[in-house]
Amino acid sequence: MSSRDHRGTESSGGAVPAFLTKLWTLVEDPSTNELIFWSTKGASFHVYDQARFAKEVLPKFFKHNNMASFVRQLNMYGFRKVMNVESGGLKADRDDMEFSHQNFVRGKPNLLEQIKRKVGPPVNAILFFSSCRVPVLR
Repeated sequence: MSSRDHRGTESSGGAVPAFLTKLWTLVEDPSTNELIFWSTKGASFHVYDQARFAKEVLPKFFKHNNMASFVRQLNMYGFRKVMNVESGGLKADRDDMEFSHQNFVRGKPNLLEQIKRKVGPPVNAILFFSSCRVPVLR
């Protein structure tokens, strides 16, 4: 049985990370549609005018105004940049970035709990391998 939480997303007991809840709110909010909005089919979203988005929108929802950090977070949750091809070439408007994730779909907030952050190698493994010296063969 699902219930609607105070942010308007449905949950069925699974914890949805704050980043995803904030992202959903951003994309759904009509007041941000000039800078971040759903694609026509609702299977992806666009970020338009990255400089304005970073300056005006990111600080209201996150502790930073860094577009690269926002994109890094998207990548860590498995979002992929959509490459659009129009008229045989890459899309001309470079300030329109489009991202998609199979479980980030307009009208289906219940899918958010299926999005998991990618897990990297344990810190101990990183420290171990970074201290190893590999002999150079000549």
